[in-house]
Amino acid sequence: MRIKISNNYFALLFATATVILFGCLKSSDKSAYGSITENTTGKKFVSIPMAASSPNVLGVEAKNGFQPVSLFKFSYDFESPANEEITTTLAVNNSLVTDPTFIVLPAAAYTIPSLTTKILAGNFISESFGITLNTDLLDPTKKYAIGFTLKTVTGGAALSGNLSNVVYVFTIKNKYDGIYSFRGRMDHPADRSADWTRTPFSYDPYQIYLVTTGPRTVKFFNTAFNSGFHPLSTPGVSGFGQTEPTLEFDANDKLISVTNTFLNVTNGRSFVINSNVTTSKYDPAAKKVYAAFFMKQTGFLDMPIYDTLTFVKARP
Repeated sequence: MRIKISNNYFALLFATATVILFGCLKSSDKSAYGSITENTTGKKFVSIPMAASSPNVLGVEAKNGFQPVSLFKFSYDFESPANEEITTTLAVNNSLVTDPTFIVLPAAAYTIPSLTTKILAGNFISESFGITLNTDLLDPTKKYAIGFTLKTVTGGAALSGNLSNVVYVFTIKNKYDGIYSFRGRMDHPADRSADWTRTPFSYDPYQIYLVTTGPRTVKFFNTAFNSGFHPLSTPGVSGFGQTEPTLEFDANDKLISVTNTFLNVTNGRSFVINSNVTTSKYDPAAKKVYAAFFMKQTGFLDMPIYDTLTFVKARP
């Protein structure tokens, strides 16, 4: 499938990279993790299994006030389940947060109901450990991290040599955030190319990510270009260069603003909501976004745009 950008405009294509962070067991510890892989004999250990993939990233929906967030469970690593109740005790350890792209979670933004957790007799796995988080105090454009260290355990078990430290990273997502399929219509005026599609079109196989930028705002990320470009059909898969639509909703999910947040626009492109259309909104039952707006550009007539985005799945 040929992909192109609208004629006569600059396009900035951004390469994306995925950094995979992972942990591994020391060979000397491998036999101690029976309840994770297979039962073993030998010394009893208590571990944090999620430490093997630390840092662990969690997307948390933005809500008013404090909300509970479950993080992880402890594992009793032995050939048979615990024969008595085991109590684990954690400590916050933000010295583990070493990635400069993370911000240490502010103390005012969370509470910890208890730093102790129990593995009940007859079990391998503990109750859940979690915190309460206040997303009102966090910037959705940043990533926040907190570290924990397993300090003590009861019941004659030892601490795991390399699964006792874990870091959790929080990204804040509002309810509009996600991966969406796109269907649109554009009433291209006569001063635009006659080849551009003027009937409803889909954008398959590409998708639009709506990425949280505030409590009720999201911006476009177009997977065809790895940028914010608004879709266009020429009739091939194309996009408007130097665009990044950002949508703002009110408390009742009505769309109240559409702006172009692309940095360093040199072609005069901007967006403004179409106030003649009263049905622009987010439908939480159908998980659809309906957006009617105009693209304005110096030297051209205003272009009416009508978008329908249908939720497919959550963003990673």
